[in-house]
Amino acid sequence: MTIADGRAVRPVNWLKTGFFILLFVMGLIVLWADERFVLRPADPEWTHIAPFKWLLLVHGLTAIPALLIGPLQFSERLRSRNVQLHHTLGWIYCVAIFLTAPMALYIGVTYEKPLVQPQQIFQAGGWFLTTLMAFIAGYNRNITLHKQWMARSYGFSFIFIASRVTDAWPGLIDYSDERTAATALWSLVVLALIVPDLLMSGGEFFKNRRPRRKA
Repeated sequence: MTIADGRAVRPVNWLKTGFFILLFVMGLIVLWADERFVLRPADPEWTHIAPFKWLLLVHGLTAIPALLIGPLQFSERLRSRNVQLHHTLGWIYCVAIFLTAPMALYIGVTYEKPLVQPQQIFQAGGWFLTTLMAFIAGYNRNITLHKQWMARSYGFSFIFIASRVTDAWPGLIDYSDERTAATALWSLVVLALIVPDLLMSGGEFFKNRRPRRKA
């Protein structure tokens, strides 16, 4: 940390910055490769989502703020320069997930294939739970725990993007096969819990804090 104009300036975390740039690029890929069907009324995907298309629309509209706001909540500069904006965005993020996660749970349990349904329960439930824990920790000003659970919450938020990127990659994962789809989605749930922790605190594992021996 350096001092500029009497104000502490944190060094840029290039690992975290690069990760969010990667997520942004992944989001663009998904919009182009997987979500263009909304502009094509004859696309077969409309037949698949017909029974729940209006619920899916509300689910999507409430999930979008979470996807967009999430990266801003990890900005040290935003938090240090405008705490009130950080808190307001945090409230919007949490409320969005508290609304959209139950809808995702209902859609997954009601309309997904039988082998995928248990994963959908844990994905939507984990999304809700990690966000709730982040909210409680933030409300109680336990900043360390708040950061950890926010990172996990956003990991669950991005399963939507990650699953569609792998689906759009030709020949990578065959999501039409029920067992393959369930395995891939379970893998993303595990990664959603592990990768955020590694990004937030992985560097601490390599810092030697053992006391030096006296000569």
